[in-house]
Amino acid sequence: MPHYDLHCHTNHSDGQLSVEQLLLRAVERGVDVLAITDHDTLSGSRVATEYLQQHALPLQLVTGVEISCSWHAFEIHVVALNVDLDNASLNNLLQQQQQAREQRFAQMLDKLTKRAVMLSREECRITGMPTRKHLADAMVEKGIVEHPQQAFDRYIGKGNSAYVKAQWCDIETAIAAIHAAGGSAVLAHPHAYKLSNKWLRKLCQEAKAWGLDGIEVSISQQPEGHRKALAEFAADYDLKASQGSDFHHPNGWRDLGKNLCLPEHCVPIWSAWSPT
Repeated sequence: MPHYDLHCHTNHSDGQLSVEQLLLRAVERGVDVLAITDHDTLSGSRVATEYLQQHALPLQLVTGVEISCSWHAFEIHVVALNVDLDNASLNNLLQQQQQAREQRFAQMLDKLTKRAVMLSREECRITGMPTRKHLADAMVEKGIVEHPQQAFDRYIGKGNSAYVKAQWCDIETAIAAIHAAGGSAVLAHPHAYKLSNKWLRKLCQEAKAWGLDGIEVSISQQPEGHRKALAEFAADYDLKASQGSDFHHPNGWRDLGKNLCLPEHCVPIWSAWSPT
């Protein structure tokens, strides 16, 4: 049985490693099938595709992207897997997402300046899509906060003075673009949104009606019971199951391929397609 990791990030969004470093680490970690799912950009997948065409690695690549969506008052992420990198519908949507992301980042920098938190884009060391994680990491490096979560709690988290509401697409739009590109749409890390059980069921029900294909059931860092609960959600809403580490940087608790396996009764998302 191949070992799948279908959710990870490079420095094309908020990951620490380059595409090359990530691919080599995936091989070292025993991953057989990998999806690079950077935030609102396919550039990491493009670079990985080219790299694997030129270098013989025992690794299959699934093209992917993680799309930020607005749903009621929540930011929800949908992972696109096995997509056509050149599809116009998907690329047009991602271009709009990227513009919204750049505008939001600039507005947050301006709000931080007004709070006497002086940060430049260069200090945030952005090599791809800007995210709030770039701001948080830069604040740690400058000694403004002690750790990244403190940056969210004091400045850039929802409800704080430097927070800017994101203008993302809706879930239905994201799923339509993913399907236009021949891909599978998967609800990412369902418990990360801190929804009540009632709201999570509402999300699954509505997203399924819009064409959602799957839900992430297995995640590297996952409290006991969450995997079983998510497997039940997949069964209840006739969704296929996916797994992914959501890897961003090397650490001891969320690494490529770590602690990823699906309960026996789950139908894997990859049963619907063959990695290329």
